[in-house]
Amino acid sequence: MSAFADDPRHDARPEDNAPILVMPPPQQPKRPNLWVRRLWLIVFVLFCLEVGIMLTVLPWTRIWTENSLLMGHLRLREFMMNNFVRGLVSGLGLVDIWMAIAEAVRYREDPDA
Repeated sequence: MSAFADDPRHDARPEDNAPILVMPPPQQPKRPNLWVRRLWLIVFVLFCLEVGIMLTVLPWTRIWTENSLLMGHLRLREFMMNNFVRGLVSGLGLVDIWMAIAEAVRYREDPDA
């Protein structure tokens, strides 16, 4: 016979002796702060516009042609001076400008905000 056989709690069901777990009610997700969203949009649009303008204009300036970093690498310099590469970089700049404008136009605030 077990030492627990004389225990009066032995006859009770284990569920009755277990602690009761109480779950808090699910909370509604908090709305992001309106001003933080607006500020993030402004920073993102300005950043995309700045990078886009730089990428669009830079390949056609003297900074691109007289780059001291590429002077030691003649084959890479020849590749970077190719008009196709310049056009590709300018095209990426135009895509970046388009992305900034699209984000600014697409921004909508909730009516209850």
